Formats: sequence, structure tokens, C-alpha cells
Amino acid sequence: MNALMRVLLPPRSLEAELEEYERDDPTRTDVLAWSVATWLASLSLLRALEAALFAWMIFVVLFRFRASMRVLRAAIWTPPFLLLVGYLLVTAAATLAYGRENMWSLVMPERKFLIPFLLVPVLHRWRLLLLGLVAGGAIEVAVMLCRAAMRSTVWPELKIDLVDGTEWTLVVLVAATLFAALGTRGATRFAWGALGLLTLSLQGVLSQRAPFVGALVALVATIVVGWRFFARGTRVSIVVAVPLLMGCALAVSTLGGGVAAKRFELIFASGDGGTIVVEEIGPRSRAAPIVDYQTLNEYSSQRLELWRWTAHGISEEPFIGHGRKAWRTEVDRLIDEAPAEVRAERGATIVRWAREIGYSHNTPLDVLFESGFVGASLLFTLVCLGLWGALKRLRDEPIAVIPIAAFVGLCAAAHFEFVFARSIQGATLISVAVLILVPRPSAAQWERSGLGRSDAWIARLFGA
Repeated sequence: MNALMRVLLPPRSLEAELEEYERDDPTRTDVLAWSVATWLASLSLLRALEAALFAWMIFVVLFRFRASMRVLRAAIWTPPFLLLVGYLLVTAAATLAYGRENMWSLVMPERKFLIPFLLVPVLHRWRLLLLGLVAGGAIEVAVMLCRAAMRSTVWPELKIDLVDGTEWTLVVLVAATLFAALGTRGATRFAWGALGLLTLSLQGVLSQRAPFVGALVALVATIVVGWRFFARGTRVSIVVAVPLLMGCALAVSTLGGGVAAKRFELIFASGDGGTIVVEEIGPRSRAAPIVDYQTLNEYSSQRLELWRWTAHGISEEPFIGHGRKAWRTEVDRLIDEAPAEVRAERGATIVRWAREIGYSHNTPLDVLFESGFVGASLLFTLVCLGLWGALKRLRDEPIAVIPIAAFVGLCAAAHFEFVFARSIQGATLISVAVLILVPRPSAAQWERSGLGRSDAWIARLFGA
């Protein structure tokens, strides 16, 4: 038993293991750090490039197998990793209990849940990893501008975004550009501010509601979390500039036919307070008040009805949930068994009509549905403990305002999407979560011990 405990329990802390990992082979550690940063930059670009870089990261980690295993053994005993593993085990147990034919293939977690284990060996280079996310967003903005120009001139059918989920990575860029614009001076401030306004405007022109809401929330979170780091004159300008920035983004979204235009169209298009109705769902009175359930359901793209049926399913298995990929089957069964007076006619129609829907488009509800209150409690505890530690470290690393604000914005966006069922969305949220939720020394403390000192220029780049 003692021998087994010595194998399982780490002899040293995660900080000590990371220091040894860096000093043992700084060249290969640098290769891994830049590989991870490049992979983060590629998340919303080419899927083939992202997959190739992900495989390369695994190779680099396994190439230093002994050193990597020592770091991972130390990391796995930190509270965030224990809670994450607990959530995955609860979900696996619920999946097995559900008893479907392909349950064994669903027990294994998806690729995105390997991300924390690939990022933790270079956690002391977290500023470089953050730069990778921001750089990827900036590249994506440039690509989207080119595609928007082509769409308005020679190719009207061309999509502005490269892949589904692109807008989620831009939430990080919005937080970074605002923080940098408030922390720098002169032409640099203007450049960061222009990039931020351009990013928000592009998000508004696109049709996805979740990342646009997430970007606006990240904007507010950046101000709230970073308020004490801003000079008095900057604080005064915030009161004027930020509402103007948000207003401009909403105006561009409305005029450009984006997400805001679609929401306003539902409210005002009929001219008498009614709404436009999707033909497949059925007829509806155009004079209905805007606050009734059916109107709000249309306004939310049928989200309310999806959430209502999900809540029914949660009440049946509240403890550990139904397991992975059970939503479609269970919701169809609930609709079949529900009395006629319980069904919302239009709601049942849209849930049945959209057969490709496999989750409720609300991460908290989907986690409760798959893993019950046990799994949801583990994730909630992980987030609360991690954010508490991140806020305590904030005094020594002002640049951490960016990932904290981005994480808050992504969590807000997750209320309109099940991020663990989507590749880019889930990878973005998990990557940002690793940067702030894993307990570690602050950047200043690590620099004093020689770790991450080469990345100090990144903080100055963002005005921290």
C-alpha cells in the first residue's frame, strides 16, 4: 500500500515540477510552449491545421514521457483537476447506467478534455498561450474582413466566418483589445481600440447570438475586474467610451443584418407588436403581445421550449443525470408521454422538426441533464475555487484581467450553447479556463524564480 501511494501521490508540488520541467530541457519546453500557442491561434482557422498541431502537441508531450508524467501526476492532485476528473467519471457512470447499445464508445471523454493535460506542462508560459489566442482572433478578423469584401463585391454567397464557432475565439480578442486600449497610450491605444471596435462589429454582423452576448459581457467584465488598474483619467473616459462602443456594435449589427437585426425584426417587423413566424412551425396571431411565452420563445430561436423539455428530463434523473448523448431520445419520449395540455403545440413541433438538435443549447441545463446535480456541483465548485484564486493573484499580474474577463464572457455565451458538445466552442472555453482556474503562483512570483521570464514583453504589449 505504501509503495502504491508513493507511485500515485506526487512527491513535489506542481510549481516545483514545472520548474524542473523547464530547467531539465528548456529548448523542448520552449518548443512545446510555442506549439501550444500556435495551436490556440489556429482554433478558428483551418480545421486540418488545428488537428495536425494537436497531434504534434501530443507527440512533444509524450517525447518527454517521464518529465511530462511527473508534471501531470502533480497536476492531477490539484483541486481543479480532481473536480474535472470527478465530473467525467460521474458522466461516464450515468452513461453506463443508461444502458444504450453504443454506451462504451460514449464513456470515453472527447478530445477537448485532453486540453488541460497538454497545457499544464507549460502553464508557467500562460502569457504566451494567451497571446496565441489573441493572435488567432486577430488573424481571423483579417480573414473575415477579406471575405466580407469579397461577399459585397464578387461572391454574394460567401460566408464571412471560416468555420462554425469562429466568433467564440473573438470573445478573448474583445477583452484583450479593451484592456490594452485602456492601458496603453497614443497610437498604440488607437490601434487597440480600432481593433476592438472592428471585432465587435464583425461579431454583430454575424448571426450567432451567443458569442456576441459573450463579447459584450467580456467588455463589461474587463472594466469591472480591471478597474483598479486604470488611471483616474482613463476611468472617466470609460464611462463615455464603453457605452458608445457597445452602441456602435449594436448599430452595426442592426444595419448589417446580423444578430441584433434578427432580434429587432422579430419584434417590429409586423408593425403592430407581433412577430414574424417561421413557416415550418405553424401559424400565429400577429397581434399577440411581445411578452407572451410564444413570442419570447420565437425571440430566443425556440430556446425556451428546448429548455422546458430539458427541465422535465432533469427532474426524472436529478442525481447523476441521463449520461452523454441521451437528450434526443429522452426528449422525444417525454413529448410522446406528455398529456396534450402539457405540450406547447408550437414547442413540440419545433423540437420534433429540428431532428439535428441533440442538446438544449444551454450548458448548465445540459450538464444537469447529462451528469445531474452531482456533476454540475463538481463543475460549479471548480469554477468558484479557480476564480477565487485567480482574483487573489490579480494584484501581481494585471494582464490576468484579460483571461478572467474572457472566461466570464464565454460562460455567459455558454447559456445559449452546450459548449462541451462543440469543438471550437468547448476548446476555447477549456483553454481559457486552464489559464486562470489551475492554482499556481502569479506571473511575478514565477519570474523571480526564473520561470516565464522570457514572456515579460507580452504584459508590456497589452499595457500591463
